[in-house]
Amino acid sequence: MSDSEILLAVNSALTGVQTKVVKAGPKVDKIRIISAQRAEAQDQISKILKTRRVPFVNEIDKNESSFPITKITLSSSIIKLIYKKGAGGGSGAGAALTKLAESSQALYASVVFNVLRREMTNKDVTKDNFVRAAAGAITDEKFDLMINSLPDDWINSSIAGANALYRMYGGKGQFTFHRGSPLVNAIEKTFTAINREESAFGNLNKWSPADIYIVGKGFNPGELTQERTLKGLNEKMFEYVQSNQLIGVSLKKINGQIGRISQKNFPSDKKSITASFRGTTTNTEAMDGYIQWGTATTEKIQFRSFGGEASLTGWQGEIKGASANQGKVSLGPINFILKRHGLPQLPKSSESAALAMANSDKHAANIASMMAQYGIISPADVQGATTLVKNNSNKYRYSKYLVLTLLLTMKNAPKKIQDQVVQDLYLYASSQASYSAPYIKLE
Repeated sequence: MSDSEILLAVNSALTGVQTKVVKAGPKVDKIRIISAQRAEAQDQISKILKTRRVPFVNEIDKNESSFPITKITLSSSIIKLIYKKGAGGGSGAGAALTKLAESSQALYASVVFNVLRREMTNKDVTKDNFVRAAAGAITDEKFDLMINSLPDDWINSSIAGANALYRMYGGKGQFTFHRGSPLVNAIEKTFTAINREESAFGNLNKWSPADIYIVGKGFNPGELTQERTLKGLNEKMFEYVQSNQLIGVSLKKINGQIGRISQKNFPSDKKSITASFRGTTTNTEAMDGYIQWGTATTEKIQFRSFGGEASLTGWQGEIKGASANQGKVSLGPINFILKRHGLPQLPKSSESAALAMANSDKHAANIASMMAQYGIISPADVQGATTLVKNNSNKYRYSKYLVLTLLLTMKNAPKKIQDQVVQDLYLYASSQASYSAPYIKLE
């Protein structure tokens, strides 16, 4: 086929396509194909070139794009068609990109497991592969967005992630990959119903940060959705992980070529830190208080109201310290932890707020008496402290009442229980609670 015939065929293939010549040289011509649907554009151009019998390859060129380019060879030069997203092809930001990236990871995994049955490369990023894999990726994202609008860095991450999953689970069964599917909704609904009764978690992600689920062929969630306790739910989730029937996967963007997988919240896991109780501290003026843990003086959990003055809500604990990741634990989970270790639970937030706003002499005297029990004032100073409490803000009374109740509870608990409570508080705040669901982390 002569060069002139090839050029005529290429011009025909590019008719109606938005293009931009980015380089015209004696050896290489680079033409940018600008489209909101670049996978569609590549597929359409490839079909025309095949029909016209033009020799070409779709291959990855790291210098140009993570999306495969079309390379056409002439007698003494080459043409590179480079596909770039145009108007309408943006992936969005924030929640939109999260939804796109997580759903696309499910689709790329389906390509590897259900189409190629081997690890993939950038050359395998084709519309044909995605179409064949679509039935194995049940997500709440639009198919054309997943194949056309995923940014290049997330394409590379999705390839690395799919390959890592295949190295671990390839050959262990037939799988579909879910994000925002009816099955995922059923799991989350079951957790929500149980958590409404047990109040163990402030949100779903503290129980399981899974972004997608690997689901074995024929899996039926019926038994799982019948569970009525967190203990039973987690045991069932672990049973499913072990039998490769239902595996939650937490995703993080992979910047290199190799994805790593680690297991989280498995019964056999050794937690990354042992947080032992070291004491508590507060003073009369501050609305906050601290549980100290570990060996360093900087390691502590601060408890106070994080809400505004107008709305008396948001009382919780926050991990402080150089060796700890920042994390928070709200009142409901705090009470769950106290209860599981046989300690009295704290008053409800609404109860503490009502008492603070009523500002009765009795409640002010009660807080002052707690200060004396704790040891930050002497019994002789209770009357003066009562006046201090009465003259302070609603937010102070709301927060201080809960702080002193917690610190006195901890101060009077046996050392073994003190250590266990602090450990659970730390692990919850860092999403490693012993009563969280098992999952794998892909990064």
